[in-house]
Amino acid sequence: MSGESVEMISSLRRLSFILIAFVLILPSASCAPVEQQTRVLNVGLLLGSGGLGDRSFNDSAYAGLLEAQTKYNIRFETIASGSKEANIDALRLFARSGYDLIIAVAFENLESLKIVAAEFPSVKFAGIDFELTAPNVSSIVYREQEADFLMGALAAMLTQTKKICVIGGTDIPAIRRIMSGFTQGAAHQDPSVTVITDFAGTFADPQVGLALALKRYSEGVDIIHNAASRTGLGIIQAAQQTGKLTTGTSGDQRYLAPGNVVGNRPKRVDTAVLLLVEEVKNEKFTPGTRSLGLKENGFSLGPFDTDLVTPQMLARLDELKQQITGGLLTILTE
Repeated sequence: MSGESVEMISSLRRLSFILIAFVLILPSASCAPVEQQTRVLNVGLLLGSGGLGDRSFNDSAYAGLLEAQTKYNIRFETIASGSKEANIDALRLFARSGYDLIIAVAFENLESLKIVAAEFPSVKFAGIDFELTAPNVSSIVYREQEADFLMGALAAMLTQTKKICVIGGTDIPAIRRIMSGFTQGAAHQDPSVTVITDFAGTFADPQVGLALALKRYSEGVDIIHNAASRTGLGIIQAAQQTGKLTTGTSGDQRYLAPGNVVGNRPKRVDTAVLLLVEEVKNEKFTPGTRSLGLKENGFSLGPFDTDLVTPQMLARLDELKQQITGGLLTILTE
């Protein structure tokens, strides 16, 4: 064998040893960061009454989970709201199963979350639409009065009878803020307009919404602002039956009754869900209470039925919105 051949074999052997050593070292150097980067977060969501399919609050929360799944590759589970005891059991199950973030939406779940969060102090919890002070809980509430001020102003521009109404689900702080903002907005736009406020007593029964809305329409109301989740589907049905108008606080529902649903101002529960997941993903979970309003994109405005809402009306709404976000117009909560 020539000297060149011996040298080539020796060089190849050295290269092989180097490659083997590199392969052996590589897993220990890179395994931990890769696991950290690819670890999937598990998120549990306890829904509010009305559940999925309400085309409103709960569906918006679910949309936030879907967006977080696409953006951050999370796994999630939702549980429908039941009795207080059932909701507590559901939250405990999430906590014992090692979920990275457990979210409860809707005011009715405040007490259940309060109990379970105290039992599992090392678990991250979040409440949407209610305030809960605890070192392991992040609460997100909304300044509904700002968005509903605009809807009240719009109703005042649209009404022919000068008599409008707002129907809420139950008597909770968020619905009080909606009613207050709507009433102030109507008065700001046209002081001669009368505003009636009603509580349906439930967020989950369209038949109750239908009966109450038909009653108000028969009394001369020509626009009802719907703040009643699934119960509000009955309000939409009543508007369609009577040929009257309705606005709302959920997603775009114009397709349910074209020509009767003017448009809505959705509460962006999906924005809150995505924000919470993002913070946990980035290890920046923030306990305490935050509020979202028009300035923080906590609400959308419209889209509206362009056969009913004129460019002049839209310009007026934008003017009022700029005054609110710029601090020139303050909307009271009561």
